[in-house]
Amino acid sequence: MAAKKKARRTTHRSSKGTKLYAVRDAKGRIKDIQTYKRAHGADIKRSAKAEGGKKAKAKAKAKRKVKAKTKTKIKAKARVVRAKVKTRVKVARAKVAIRKAVKKAPSRAQKRVAAVRAAVKKAPAQARAAVKKAVKKMPPEAKKTLAKAEKTLVKAEKKVGMAVASMKKQATATAKQAESMVAKAQDSAGKTATTVMDQAKDLFQKASDAVESAVESVIPGTAK
Repeated sequence: MAAKKKARRTTHRSSKGTKLYAVRDAKGRIKDIQTYKRAHGADIKRSAKAEGGKKAKAKAKAKRKVKAKTKTKIKAKARVVRAKVKTRVKVARAKVAIRKAVKKAPSRAQKRVAAVRAAVKKAPAQARAAVKKAVKKMPPEAKKTLAKAEKTLVKAEKKVGMAVASMKKQATATAKQAESMVAKAQDSAGKTATTVMDQAKDLFQKASDAVESAVESVIPGTAK
Protein backbone atom coordinates (compact mmCIF):
# COMPACT_ATOMS: atom_id res chain seq x y z
CA MET A 1 0.00 0.00 0.00
CA ALA A 2 1.27 3.44 -1.05
CA ALA A 3 1.44 6.05 1.68
CA LYS A 4 -1.35 8.62 1.66
CA LYS A 5 -0.38 12.12 0.61
CA LYS A 6 -0.77 14.74 3.30
CA ALA A 7 -2.72 17.95 2.83
CA ARG A 8 -0.49 20.91 2.16
CA ARG A 9 -0.72 24.68 2.03
CA THR A 10 0.34 27.06 -0.69
CA THR A 11 0.96 30.78 -0.31
CA HIS A 12 -0.79 33.38 -2.42
CA ARG A 13 -1.29 37.11 -2.53
CA SER A 14 -4.55 38.98 -2.67
CA SER A 15 -5.27 41.98 -4.90
CA LYS A 16 -4.32 44.19 -1.97
CA GLY A 17 -1.09 42.29 -1.41
CA THR A 18 -2.00 40.43 1.77
CA LYS A 19 -0.47 37.04 2.19
CA LEU A 20 -2.88 34.12 1.92
CA TYR A 21 -2.74 30.37 2.57
CA ALA A 22 -4.59 28.03 0.24
CA VAL A 23 -5.24 24.73 2.03
CA ARG A 24 -5.27 21.82 -0.45
CA ASP A 25 -6.21 18.20 0.00
CA ALA A 26 -4.18 15.17 -1.03
CA LYS A 27 -5.35 15.50 -4.63
CA GLY A 28 -4.32 19.15 -4.80
CA ARG A 29 -7.82 20.63 -4.75
CA ILE A 30 -8.31 23.83 -2.74
CA LYS A 31 -10.27 23.23 0.46
CA ASP A 32 -9.90 26.53 2.25
CA ILE A 33 -8.23 29.91 1.88
CA GLN A 34 -6.89 31.47 5.05
CA THR A 35 -5.13 34.69 5.83
CA TYR A 36 -1.58 34.35 6.98
CA LYS A 37 -2.32 35.94 10.40
CA ARG A 38 -5.18 33.59 11.19
CA ALA A 39 -3.29 30.52 10.04
CA HIS A 40 -0.14 31.55 11.83
CA GLY A 41 -2.07 32.21 15.08
CA ALA A 42 -3.72 28.79 14.84
CA ASP A 43 -0.32 27.19 14.33
CA ILE A 44 1.08 28.97 17.37
CA LYS A 45 -1.91 27.87 19.49
CA ARG A 46 -1.43 24.27 18.40
CA SER A 47 2.28 24.35 19.20
CA ALA A 48 1.56 26.00 22.55
CA LYS A 49 -0.97 23.31 23.41
CA ALA A 50 1.53 20.61 22.43
CA GLU A 51 4.27 22.21 24.48
CA GLY A 52 1.90 22.64 27.43
CA GLY A 53 0.99 18.99 27.22
CA LYS A 54 4.67 18.06 27.17
CA LYS A 55 5.36 20.25 30.18
CA ALA A 56 2.44 18.76 32.06
CA LYS A 57 3.67 15.29 31.22
CA ALA A 58 7.17 16.22 32.38
CA LYS A 59 5.76 17.61 35.65
CA ALA A 60 3.73 14.47 36.17
CA LYS A 61 6.80 12.34 35.56
CA ALA A 62 8.80 14.44 38.04
CA LYS A 63 6.04 14.04 40.63
CA ARG A 64 5.97 10.32 40.05
CA LYS A 65 9.73 10.13 40.47
CA VAL A 66 9.55 12.12 43.72
CA LYS A 67 6.80 9.86 45.02
CA ALA A 68 8.80 6.78 44.06
CA LYS A 69 11.88 8.17 45.82
CA THR A 70 9.89 8.92 48.97
CA LYS A 71 8.38 5.45 48.88
CA THR A 72 11.83 3.87 48.54
CA LYS A 73 13.13 6.01 51.42
CA ILE A 74 10.19 4.99 53.61
CA LYS A 75 10.74 1.34 52.73
CA ALA A 76 14.46 1.64 53.50
CA LYS A 77 13.70 3.22 56.89
CA ALA A 78 11.22 0.47 57.64
CA ARG A 79 13.83 -2.14 56.73
CA VAL A 80 16.37 -0.47 59.02
CA VAL A 81 13.88 -0.40 61.89
CA ARG A 82 13.03 -4.06 61.33
CA ALA A 83 16.71 -4.97 61.26
CA LYS A 84 17.29 -3.08 64.52
CA VAL A 85 14.38 -4.85 66.16
CA LYS A 86 15.67 -8.22 64.96
CA THR A 87 19.15 -7.48 66.29
CA ARG A 88 17.72 -6.44 69.66
CA VAL A 89 15.71 -9.64 69.84
CA LYS A 90 18.78 -11.69 68.92
CA VAL A 91 20.88 -9.91 71.56
CA ALA A 92 18.22 -10.55 74.21
CA ARG A 93 18.05 -14.22 73.27
CA ALA A 94 21.83 -14.48 73.34
CA LYS A 95 21.92 -12.93 76.83
CA VAL A 96 19.33 -15.42 78.07
CA ALA A 97 21.30 -18.31 76.56
CA ILE A 98 24.52 -17.05 78.15
CA ARG A 99 22.85 -16.81 81.56
CA LYS A 100 21.53 -20.36 81.24
CA ALA A 101 24.98 -21.60 80.18
CA VAL A 102 26.61 -19.81 83.12
CA LYS A 103 24.13 -21.44 85.50
CA LYS A 104 24.78 -24.86 83.99
CA ALA A 105 28.56 -24.39 83.82
CA PRO A 106 29.40 -25.60 87.39
CA SER A 107 27.50 -28.87 86.96
CA ARG A 108 29.14 -29.42 83.58
CA ALA A 109 32.55 -28.69 85.08
CA GLN A 110 31.90 -31.16 87.89
CA LYS A 111 30.88 -33.80 85.38
CA ARG A 112 34.03 -33.16 83.37
CA VAL A 113 36.18 -33.38 86.51
CA ALA A 114 34.53 -36.68 87.45
CA ALA A 115 35.15 -38.00 83.94
CA VAL A 116 38.79 -36.95 84.10
CA ARG A 117 39.21 -38.65 87.46
CA ALA A 118 37.66 -41.85 86.15
CA ALA A 119 39.97 -41.71 83.13
CA VAL A 120 42.97 -41.15 85.41
CA LYS A 121 41.95 -44.16 87.51
CA LYS A 122 41.61 -46.29 84.41
CA ALA A 123 44.85 -44.98 82.90
CA PRO A 124 47.33 -47.25 84.75
CA ALA A 125 45.42 -50.40 83.82
CA GLN A 126 45.11 -49.24 80.24
CA ALA A 127 48.79 -48.34 80.14
CA ARG A 128 49.75 -51.74 81.49
CA ALA A 129 47.56 -53.47 78.94
CA ALA A 130 49.07 -51.35 76.17
CA VAL A 131 52.58 -52.15 77.39
CA LYS A 132 51.77 -55.86 77.45
CA LYS A 133 50.40 -55.71 73.93
CA ALA A 134 53.46 -53.81 72.76
CA VAL A 135 55.77 -56.31 74.41
CA LYS A 136 53.93 -59.19 72.75
CA LYS A 137 54.28 -57.56 69.37
CA MET A 138 58.01 -56.92 69.80
CA PRO A 139 60.60 -59.20 68.16
CA PRO A 140 62.40 -61.83 70.31
CA GLU A 141 65.68 -59.91 70.44
CA ALA A 142 63.91 -56.85 71.82
CA LYS A 143 62.12 -59.05 74.36
CA LYS A 144 65.48 -60.42 75.54
CA THR A 145 66.90 -56.94 75.93
CA LEU A 146 63.80 -55.92 77.89
CA ALA A 147 64.16 -58.94 80.17
CA LYS A 148 67.81 -58.09 80.80
CA ALA A 149 66.89 -54.51 81.55
CA GLU A 150 64.21 -55.64 84.00
CA LYS A 151 66.71 -57.92 85.76
CA THR A 152 69.23 -55.11 86.04
CA LEU A 153 66.51 -52.86 87.43
CA VAL A 154 65.57 -55.46 90.05
CA LYS A 155 69.20 -55.85 91.05
CA ALA A 156 69.64 -52.10 91.28
CA GLU A 157 66.52 -51.85 93.46
CA LYS A 158 67.86 -54.56 95.77
CA LYS A 159 71.21 -52.79 96.05
CA VAL A 160 69.50 -49.52 96.81
CA GLY A 161 67.39 -51.22 99.49
CA MET A 162 70.46 -52.76 101.08
CA ALA A 163 72.28 -49.42 101.04
CA VAL A 164 69.31 -47.73 102.65
CA ALA A 165 69.11 -50.42 105.36
CA SER A 166 72.83 -50.09 106.15
CA MET A 167 72.52 -46.31 106.32
CA LYS A 168 69.58 -46.71 108.71
CA LYS A 169 71.62 -49.06 110.91
CA GLN A 170 74.55 -46.64 110.96
CA ALA A 171 72.22 -43.78 111.78
CA THR A 172 70.65 -45.72 114.70
CA ALA A 173 74.11 -46.67 116.00
CA THR A 174 75.32 -43.08 115.89
CA ALA A 175 72.12 -41.98 117.59
CA LYS A 176 72.66 -44.49 120.41
CA GLN A 177 76.26 -43.35 120.82
CA ALA A 178 75.14 -39.76 121.01
CA GLU A 179 72.53 -40.66 123.64
CA SER A 180 75.11 -42.51 125.77
CA MET A 181 77.53 -39.59 125.49
CA VAL A 182 74.80 -37.16 126.55
CA ALA A 183 73.92 -39.36 129.55
CA LYS A 184 77.59 -39.54 130.59
CA ALA A 185 77.91 -35.78 130.30
CA GLN A 186 74.82 -35.33 132.45
CA ASP A 187 76.21 -37.75 135.10
CA SER A 188 79.56 -36.00 135.18
CA ALA A 189 77.88 -32.62 135.41
CA GLY A 190 75.78 -33.86 138.34
CA LYS A 191 78.82 -35.23 140.18
CA THR A 192 80.80 -32.02 139.72
CA ALA A 193 77.82 -30.02 140.94
CA THR A 194 77.55 -32.10 144.13
CA THR A 195 81.31 -31.76 144.87
CA VAL A 196 81.11 -27.99 144.37
CA MET A 197 78.12 -27.77 146.70
CA ASP A 198 79.95 -29.75 149.39
CA GLN A 199 82.99 -27.51 149.11
CA ALA A 200 80.79 -24.44 149.36
CA LYS A 201 79.11 -25.80 152.48
CA ASP A 202 82.50 -26.46 154.11
CA LEU A 203 83.70 -22.96 153.32
CA PHE A 204 80.51 -21.47 154.75
CA GLN A 205 80.91 -23.51 157.95
CA LYS A 206 84.51 -22.38 158.32
CA ALA A 207 83.55 -18.77 157.78
CA SER A 208 80.80 -18.95 160.38
CA ASP A 209 83.21 -20.53 162.90
CA ALA A 210 85.76 -17.79 162.34
CA VAL A 211 83.13 -15.10 162.86
CA GLU A 212 81.97 -16.67 166.10
CA SER A 213 85.54 -16.90 167.45
CA ALA A 214 86.14 -13.27 166.51
CA VAL A 215 82.99 -12.16 168.30
CA GLU A 216 83.95 -14.12 171.43
CA SER A 217 87.37 -12.55 171.49
CA VAL A 218 85.96 -9.01 171.24
CA ILE A 219 82.98 -9.42 173.60
CA PRO A 220 83.88 -11.64 176.56
CA GLY A 221 81.18 -13.52 178.41
CA THR A 222 79.12 -14.21 175.32
CA ALA A 223 80.24 -17.75 175.08
CA LYS A 224 77.51 -20.34 175.42
